[in-house]
Amino acid sequence: MKHSHEADQPDNGPVFYPLDHLAVLDISGSDALTFLQGQGTQDYLKRVPQQPSPGAFCTPKGRVVANVWNVLLPAEPTTVKLVVHHSSADPLQRHLGKYIPFFRGSKLTNQSLALHGLGLSGPETEGWLTRTLGEANQGVWHKGEHFAFMLPDGRAQLWLAATADDYEPLMEQIESALVQPVSGWQRLDILAGYPWIEASQTGEFVPQSIGLEQLDGLSFNKGCYTGQEVISRLHYKGQSKRGLQRLRWQGDTAPDRPEVYSATGTAGTWINWVADGEQCLGLAMIKLAPDTPALYLDSERQIPLELLN
Repeated sequence: MKHSHEADQPDNGPVFYPLDHLAVLDISGSDALTFLQGQGTQDYLKRVPQQPSPGAFCTPKGRVVANVWNVLLPAEPTTVKLVVHHSSADPLQRHLGKYIPFFRGSKLTNQSLALHGLGLSGPETEGWLTRTLGEANQGVWHKGEHFAFMLPDGRAQLWLAATADDYEPLMEQIESALVQPVSGWQRLDILAGYPWIEASQTGEFVPQSIGLEQLDGLSFNKGCYTGQEVISRLHYKGQSKRGLQRLRWQGDTAPDRPEVYSATGTAGTWINWVADGEQCLGLAMIKLAPDTPALYLDSERQIPLELLN
C-alpha cells in the first residue's frame, strides 16, 4: 500500500480514504420516497431523484437527530441510501422506526456491517468509478450491492458490499493505490462545510445552524415533515442566532471541551474537528454578530482560532 507521504496523486487513479466514521441506512419499498418526504428536511419527490442531496431528520421540536447524504439508487424497488455518521446510525434507525410501521410498503435496514465505505478524490475519480461500476445515472453508480455517488465538490463516496464476489479483488486494487488516512477526508469535508452530527450531539441543533440551508439541504415548500413548523418559523419569521463556521489553528492540540471561547466568555460549540499534527481544522457553531470577536481553542485563551472565509 502506498502511503500519503509518497505522493500527492497516483498516476492512474484517485486517492482513496477509509470512511470508517460513516455508515449507511437503507430505506426501500414502494412508498419509500413518500415515507421519507414526511420525515426529512429534503424534498424526496423532486430533488433527491435528480442528484444525491444532503438533508437531516429532526425531532418534533425541530432539533437534528442526524444529518445525512440521500442517495436514490437507479434500481427497483425504490431504494434510498442514507449515509450518516456511524455513531448516529442507531439513533436515526430508532427515530425512523417509530414512523415506518405506518408505511407498510417501506423497509428500514441498518447496513453498517454490510457495507465498506471509501472516499475518492482527484481528477480520475469519475473515470475510475465508471470503469469499475459502469455508467453513472444522475451522479450515482450502482452495480449489484455496490454503489457510489458524487459530492458537489468533485469527490465521491464508494460503498462496497463485503459479501459480493468481487469485493476482495476490488479491495486488492484499492489497497495497491494511494490510500490516505481518514483525517485527510475529514479535512476535505470541513473545508467544504459538510458537518456530521454525532450521537452525542443528537437533539442539540436546528438544521439551519449546522449549515444545511447553505447546502440546499432544507425544503421550505414541500409540505409538512417532522419538525417542519419550528424550522420554517426560523426561516420566515427570524434567523438562527448561530451559524456554522470553518476554523483553523496552529499546533496539534484538539478541543478538550465542546465550547469555542471568546475573550470574555463562550462564543460557540464545536461540531467536528481534525487535529493530528498537520493542519488543524474544525467546524463550529458560532454566535452571529456584526463583528466576530477574537476566538480561542482553550479556556486559557492561549491558542487563537482563525476564521476561514
